[in-house]
Amino acid sequence: MIIYGINPIIEALRAGERRFVRIILSGGRDRKGIKEIIHLAQERGIRIDEKVVGDIDKICGSLPHQGVVGIVSEKEVVSLDELIDLSFKEEREPTIVILDGVEDPRNLGSIIRSAEVFGMRGVIIPKDRSVGLTATVAKASAGALEYIPITKVTNIAQVIEVLKRRGFWVVGIDMKGETKSYSFRFEGPIALVIGGESRGIRRLVERRCDFLISIPMIGRINSLNVAVASAIIFYEILRQRTVERG
Repeated sequence: MIIYGINPIIEALRAGERRFVRIILSGGRDRKGIKEIIHLAQERGIRIDEKVVGDIDKICGSLPHQGVVGIVSEKEVVSLDELIDLSFKEEREPTIVILDGVEDPRNLGSIIRSAEVFGMRGVIIPKDRSVGLTATVAKASAGALEYIPITKVTNIAQVIEVLKRRGFWVVGIDMKGETKSYSFRFEGPIALVIGGESRGIRRLVERRCDFLISIPMIGRINSLNVAVASAIIFYEILRQRTVERG
């Protein structure tokens, strides 16, 4: 697969998890960020090809590649058990994010970026009815995809039952939730369920949530983009666990 753009490639090189076949550059070596890409690539012995912009356009099409593209291995995913174990190694009360059918790659990338920034310990996505870990997802995540564990699963409802047995409270984000996000106490291990763009959380999944909470809104528009809503909740969890608890 490919990843494109300066920040995603820098973070992939820093993380060291992906196998790079080569990196293709255009537009010179002195631009901001390109020197670091070259330095990191040379340290790892990664081939660098210099081409004209048109050659990269043929690979990326209209995507905003910033004159750099990497030919790389797929993002490695972990099993559910591995994700849970890794989350508890990071902290005693981790938060894991379950995405129930996010279909826009820019939304998925943005959610992954916010999840990493605000300290979520992993993201679970379905194998079907969801966008995959594409180049656009990597670009939208601004490199965060390289650092946060991802699990792909067949059945979200079954995953929730496993998480409950491992001690997680399952909290769904939904407009129908009577408890507002700022009033809910995010205590203990949390599995945060966020629905897709068009339908929200599916009914079968919603019934398995321990709690449903909503984000308060006072404007004329009564909905938020799923990536924005996710970031608001992630921040609230971080705020409660750092500012309020000290």
